[in-house]
Amino acid sequence: MAGEMKMKKMLIIIVAILLIFAVSYFYMHKTNKKIPDSADLVYKGGGNCMAVVKVLNVVGDSTVSWEDAIHKAVEEAAKSIDNISGIEVVNQTANVKNGKIVEYKANIQIAYRADKELG
Repeated sequence: MAGEMKMKKMLIIIVAILLIFAVSYFYMHKTNKKIPDSADLVYKGGGNCMAVVKVLNVVGDSTVSWEDAIHKAVEEAAKSIDNISGIEVVNQTANVKNGKIVEYKANIQIAYRADKELG
């Protein structure tokens, strides 16, 4: 009987641990923080080398188009950031006057390698 009680306690502990992991997994994947699909969080060079990649939020604007706003944002960021590896367009908006778009805006996330290779 004592062995049966120990087995029940162990089973309860295992189920509790599994529930904690399941809730943690669900929470981590359902938060509003989004990492760009284009950002490799662990950059793999040759072999087992890895590097840290950071993500920067940038807003680009243009009077021509959303595409031009995106290009301008990347070009501006590239002036001060090396190793840009990718971008994700998060949102596109525009200012309108007299029924016409007068300014295009693009919110983007820029991923760039932040350190030297680890490993």
